[in-house]
Amino acid sequence: MGDDTKERKAANFFLNADLGPVHGLMILVQRAASFRRYSTHALQLRISHLLKFIGHHDTYGDQPWRSVTSLPTLDSAVARLESITSSALPEDYALFPSLHSATHPPPTWLLVRLCSKVRSPADAEKASHLIITYLPYVPPDLRPPVLILVVHILSTHKVLPALDRIVKLFIGLPIFYEYWHFNRLLRALTLYTDSPTDGRYVARLAVLLLKTMTERELSLTRKTYRSLLQNRYVTMELTEELRQRMIRDNIVPDRVHLESLLRVFAHHGSAHDATAYARAIHRLDTRQDEPPHLAPSKQTRPPGSETGQIVPSTTVEYLTHLVHENSQRTQFDADAEWLRFMKTGLSHRFLNKQNTSAAAWAARLLSLSRTWSFSPESLVAFFDWSHAQRFPFRTHTTLSYTIVLRGLLQKRAYALALEVWGRYRRHGTRKLHLDPVALGVGVEVLTRAGHPDRALALIDSLVDGRPRECRTSKPPFHTARRPTVPMSLVNRFARVLSMTNPSSALQLWDHMGILYSTTPDTLSFTIMLDAARQATLNGDSFAGALQELGFDLRFRLPFAKPDRTTVSGSGSGSEMVSSTTADAESLDRARGRSYAKLERSLAVNEGDMWGGERAWRRAHRIFTSALLAGWPALADVRAPARAIRSSGENPATSPLRDLKSFLLPPPDSAKPDDDDKNDLEGYFSLPDDPSHHLPFTPLLPIHPRGAYPSFAPDDATFRAAVLLLGTARCASQIPQTLAWMRALGVVPRVRTLAYALVFWAEVSIGAPLLERLRSRRRREDGGEYVRLVRWMEEWVGVENVPDEAAVGEAMRRVDVMRRGDRRDRQI
Repeated sequence: MGDDTKERKAANFFLNADLGPVHGLMILVQRAASFRRYSTHALQLRISHLLKFIGHHDTYGDQPWRSVTSLPTLDSAVARLESITSSALPEDYALFPSLHSATHPPPTWLLVRLCSKVRSPADAEKASHLIITYLPYVPPDLRPPVLILVVHILSTHKVLPALDRIVKLFIGLPIFYEYWHFNRLLRALTLYTDSPTDGRYVARLAVLLLKTMTERELSLTRKTYRSLLQNRYVTMELTEELRQRMIRDNIVPDRVHLESLLRVFAHHGSAHDATAYARAIHRLDTRQDEPPHLAPSKQTRPPGSETGQIVPSTTVEYLTHLVHENSQRTQFDADAEWLRFMKTGLSHRFLNKQNTSAAAWAARLLSLSRTWSFSPESLVAFFDWSHAQRFPFRTHTTLSYTIVLRGLLQKRAYALALEVWGRYRRHGTRKLHLDPVALGVGVEVLTRAGHPDRALALIDSLVDGRPRECRTSKPPFHTARRPTVPMSLVNRFARVLSMTNPSSALQLWDHMGILYSTTPDTLSFTIMLDAARQATLNGDSFAGALQELGFDLRFRLPFAKPDRTTVSGSGSGSEMVSSTTADAESLDRARGRSYAKLERSLAVNEGDMWGGERAWRRAHRIFTSALLAGWPALADVRAPARAIRSSGENPATSPLRDLKSFLLPPPDSAKPDDDDKNDLEGYFSLPDDPSHHLPFTPLLPIHPRGAYPSFAPDDATFRAAVLLLGTARCASQIPQTLAWMRALGVVPRVRTLAYALVFWAEVSIGAPLLERLRSRRRREDGGEYVRLVRWMEEWVGVENVPDEAAVGEAMRRVDVMRRGDRRDRQI
């Protein structure tokens, strides 16, 4: 059998295991419903297909390898594997001496079999390290499918940072003709993309793979085009790359491609492009909707035409109406038009049942829910009127209730939204299904309306599907508990709490792991940083001031090292159970205690405190610890500029400090003379700091405290960190944060850099006279502010550095954030 045939067979196992692309009508209203997650059973099926292809045989006495696979957990299996393959002589060296030489590494089938023991994000990352370590010993024809299997495992458990290394290793393989490997890797990436954060991260990797395919002249199949475009979280950058590639490859888009492009451009508000695709689909329908004697027979149709290309799709009809409705949204007074229609029955917007279809009505409802000139009362009245008209389609559905509730939330009609939610729940107990999207909307409605305890009870009702008082701790501790509450729902609850009661949102961060078996992801970090900023903006508490001065009421040292469980953010339920509660009480009892603490926090606002320390301090420490633990090389990244003062308030409180620093400038290696409360160096040098673990190159690195496998920071996360530092009067640390952002390859938005410059100006620009003197002494430098701007130009290009208008807008928003009420602080 030739090598080409072997590689084709190795790739075919993914083709046989594919369950097909996910497509459904839920994308019609751009809902946040997740794409179908491939279950553990499907992943095990992929592993079994690959094992069947490998066809391992019992050769050279594989009894020790079987002792590895017989162990119940991945940790124990890896420990056994390490003991066998280590250079030290184990006890069974006399029995199996050949196994400890470099010529007998673990066989490929063993590595694949160990992947079946993955039960958690930590296991997924350990499995990826194991595969990478022994990848040179894997046969060349098996390396692509093995790496694709690792992508499936990492994506299933949302270990996004590890995907970067796998994709780069895959690109480094000598694949110059086997285009199917790249196609299957792209489809594997999109299968598990079920949030905007995942979409942005995966889109960056997909664009990198597409550029590599272009350089190697590898083709992209129509199935891959469909898989990439049909994902509702596809970004505009990836869509544009796919569209340009279609043009270069002379690929004529079919009906499914056109529908996907129409949806993407309609979602991103590009009315011109969306209208063009709608017209193209209409022309396709008109050309194919010919008399029966002229229509092509089934035998003469192109492949794929039997998937609904002849009958006009409800998706196209809906999106076409939505583009039309949105284009007219700002051209009339919706309330006045509604009142005129109720009096006369005539309106070009509110049509009667003779000329209203389900798609047209759904598009109109969504458009009206987003129209500010349409009052909340009118929106509910239109919804009730539609139900009374007895249209030839259902109007009171989970979909329509969710649209109305979202519209009421956007219009800040929380009391009315609570009333509609009550109607939906009464209706839903009989006929309507409460899906994850509707649950998220309901949680926000309850919290906004002043009932966060009911929202917490609603989420808790999903755990094991039983009331809390009826639960027992059945699962043993060595088995992983599958999350029963979607992470998107927990994040939504945390997001709304960060705006209504930030201290409760921070408490939810502490307890989400033990309550819901969820691990904080990128969005969770962004929300946590925003909640800490909101807590800081609520005002410095008297207790916090006493603690910073060293007079804590509990006689705690002012700079005492925090509790070790708080350093890690308490995000991993398994760590907390094993270290604090598993030895003393049952897991269910520990969850009950966490639930009670979280419930109490909903009624009490701790101000700017979080677990006995300032919220901004702990939030920023968790953020930096996660960065340094996930990417240890960041410890060597230096800030591009240095502040001349610790905060923007120093010129008013200490007017001679600038003059002192000018006359006696500190050495370049010294840090600015920060106040004690702004000194971040204290917790950077904690014994638990990940930077103390360098070098970090064991066979299977174990996460130090503070690491989160699902944490892959994006622009929004770093922007939240910049805003937190500026709010906490620690803008001197912003250049270091931007340097980390650049080192990770995160592309910043102009708004993020504008906020950074606004806060940086407060600590880098001195008095006018001193600035003129500084410019004479250091003309080549231009000052610390100019130094950071020039560094930004090298990073993102001159055209992407914020101009005066962008900085002015950011300055206005920062002023509103500092002076306005809570609802004006969301920037």
